[in-house]
Amino acid sequence: MNPEFQRQLWLQFSTTRLGVLPLLLLVGFAAVYLSASTQSAQAIAVALASAGAVLFVALVWGMGTMAAGASVMDEISDRTWDQQRMSAMQPWAMTWGKLAGATAYGWYGGALCLLIAIPGAWLGGIRPFLAHMVLGGILAGIFLHALLMAVNLQLAKSGGKIARRGGAWTFVLVLLYAAGPTSAALRGEDIVWWNTGWSAPDFFVASLAFFTVCTVIGAWRSMAEILAVRQLPWGWPALALFSTAYLSGFAPTRHSAVFAIVGLGTCTAMTYFALLTEPQPRPLWQRVVHRLQADQLRSALLQLPRWPTTLALALPFAVLSLYALNPYTAWPHAVAGLIGQSPVSLVLLIVRDCALALFFAFSVTSRRPVLAFMTLMLVLHGLVPWLLGAAGLTLLRGFAQPLLATGATALVAAAVHVLMALGLLRWRWLASTPHAQNTPA
Repeated sequence: MNPEFQRQLWLQFSTTRLGVLPLLLLVGFAAVYLSASTQSAQAIAVALASAGAVLFVALVWGMGTMAAGASVMDEISDRTWDQQRMSAMQPWAMTWGKLAGATAYGWYGGALCLLIAIPGAWLGGIRPFLAHMVLGGILAGIFLHALLMAVNLQLAKSGGKIARRGGAWTFVLVLLYAAGPTSAALRGEDIVWWNTGWSAPDFFVASLAFFTVCTVIGAWRSMAEILAVRQLPWGWPALALFSTAYLSGFAPTRHSAVFAIVGLGTCTAMTYFALLTEPQPRPLWQRVVHRLQADQLRSALLQLPRWPTTLALALPFAVLSLYALNPYTAWPHAVAGLIGQSPVSLVLLIVRDCALALFFAFSVTSRRPVLAFMTLMLVLHGLVPWLLGAAGLTLLRGFAQPLLATGATALVAAAVHVLMALGLLRWRWLASTPHAQNTPA
């Protein structure tokens, strides 16, 4: 048996805990039954089903999710995480051992709740979509467990105080975000996805299954990163592609144009997200450069961070956008020029921003490179174009913010931005080499 799974079971279960939870649930259901005893049998069944559903959510979604996150955070707080990292366990074994073992007590209580909730819902007449609700609740539990574990693993990788606090806020944000789709699914509104009609409950469960698989894979790959087991960087661009295909399916018409634009937007968002959340130390890029110089492409890819993969994927989406948006070039000249070159200009600006982020990350004196980078982005993308526009300097505003320019001017301005950023990055790279730092002034 998986050693980590065994260890988590030993931590979660004891004779006392095994007996106390069923007794507490029995008392709770008895209280609900007595409160509704004056009503009809169907009303009593509905009350018991509702209580079982609420307790299932509390035990599986709440307590189980916190336990999954704590399986990583407690190791860091107790200073035993380094022992875990030095173990001989493979990332997948460590991942499912923690996911299944740390949440086992919550699933134990959730299973007891379902033993009351399912018969109660059946007897209470809540039969439509009962299987969808049960399956959706189970999938949502696995999704939340894997998501919080993946987030906490990334926080542990970044280190610092935020890693010790953990990512429990993710649990609240996901529940708030999912409230709308869940209520729509319960209302039974039909959904058209890629010109195929779906009933809302079926689509909700299928979508939840897809995102659950994505989060489990994310937790596994995050565990591999934290255990220093190098893997080819296919997970991040694959998530971008699947997310693009999923979101584009809701478009009623012009799927090619929507696919291109959504893909470009998804790759842009994921590139910036990975760039800001993933450490970019110079030694990491030193290893990448050395392996490229030695023609060891596979070894270089194993060292590569996530953001270059979605940045590279953004370029074909930008080219596809040019062809997909071609019919709109018949619009008025200003609008047509703005649309025509914006996708490629956007990719060039992303390259510029990534180079500037590395410029700050490679600094030996900067303590908060992310804050410095975000401040510069606020100036470049907002303050400078606004000031130039307020002063009536339209030409300079287009150069400062190429996305506001039209036609070839946007491409030329964006290319100049890239060259300047790469020049700064090259200077910082040479200045931060050990021999350059040790050279007397």
